[in-house]
Amino acid sequence: MLKNHFLFITILSLFIFSYSCSKSDDNNQEPEKEIDETPPTITCMDNIHVTIAVHSDGTEVNYDTPVGTDNYSGAKTKQTSGLASGSKFLLGTTTNTFVVTDAAGNESSCSFDVIVSYPEENMPYSVDGLSAAPVGKKWIKVEELSDEFNGAEFDDTKWHRDPASDPFGWYGRPPALFESDNVSVNNGYLNITVEKFDSPKTVNNKSWTYGGAILRSKSKAKYGQYYECRMQANKTVMSSTFWIAYPQNCTTGPIRKLELDIQECVGRIHEGTHSWASNFANIYASNTWRHDRACDTEVDGAKQSPAKTILNEKNNSRFFVYGCWWKSPNEMIFYLDGKQTHTITNPPADFDIEGYITMAIETYDWNPIDSNNDIIATGSIDDRTTKYDWVRTWKLEDQ
Repeated sequence: MLKNHFLFITILSLFIFSYSCSKSDDNNQEPEKEIDETPPTITCMDNIHVTIAVHSDGTEVNYDTPVGTDNYSGAKTKQTSGLASGSKFLLGTTTNTFVVTDAAGNESSCSFDVIVSYPEENMPYSVDGLSAAPVGKKWIKVEELSDEFNGAEFDDTKWHRDPASDPFGWYGRPPALFESDNVSVNNGYLNITVEKFDSPKTVNNKSWTYGGAILRSKSKAKYGQYYECRMQANKTVMSSTFWIAYPQNCTTGPIRKLELDIQECVGRIHEGTHSWASNFANIYASNTWRHDRACDTEVDGAKQSPAKTILNEKNNSRFFVYGCWWKSPNEMIFYLDGKQTHTITNPPADFDIEGYITMAIETYDWNPIDSNNDIIATGSIDDRTTKYDWVRTWKLEDQ
């Protein structure tokens, strides 16, 4: 009997102990953790559009790198496609994608494009905003003062190439004579090739030993318009130019003899080059002139107001785009490869008269032909040729 009673007490004690432990475990159990099903957030910027010059294959682009956020700490963001800020982005479209992942493994992503393109042909060549016309205005091409040189023949309806037929009758600066047969159009370019004559030529009682050329527009240029050309200089001591010439008439006017040089450079300098022109083979040189002429009694000696940008490349090394917004009679803004470089706001006279677009390949006394390296006589046709890819003129009209 006692033995059975003792067994009952033991079993009851074990039951009570087991029940007590079970209740204790229930009271100490950790609450279930909340499952994080909320994805993090990330926002990308709008697409970035960048315009580059046609001689370049890309450009550095900087942007604010997107960073994701989450309701819990520990979210991490990484870029899964595209290029990091500050990288060189090549011509075309690069899609940049960023993914943020939170501690629970939830993900979100966003993307934006960097679009690198060349300037449009239906507006001024610009990589820094010139193509954005003033409010309420738009750029319109002036066809009679523009030429893509894409045909097989020179367009004599737009350009004078014979000095005898243009309004100036200037045959050049000895020893280089302007000759129309040095001008041609082929392969999409206007080509002006210089030469050394087999024997001297006599024109207007002057002796000429070399040949260049001059072109002038048949339509008139005026202020308010934008003028540009894409040009590669020749490699000789002779010039490569793009400018506006103004006729003078002492009887009917205008009496002022003006000149607006957009670009004037040479292909090569040497020991005989004047010191002030020591960088004229790698320069964007612009100028405004009021020349001294007998009937212009208001000026005593030629007056000029120049501006320039020194280049780290030779003008003959590649095509450059030279442009000038002849904005007003007293303001000329100059552009190189679509970017503003220099300005003239104090010309020696009001440039308020009409002129003619001019491209002259000539010789200078300040950069004379040197016998030690006469590329004009010995160089290839390519070395001796100034090439114009196009000439374009734009005017502003109301939208």
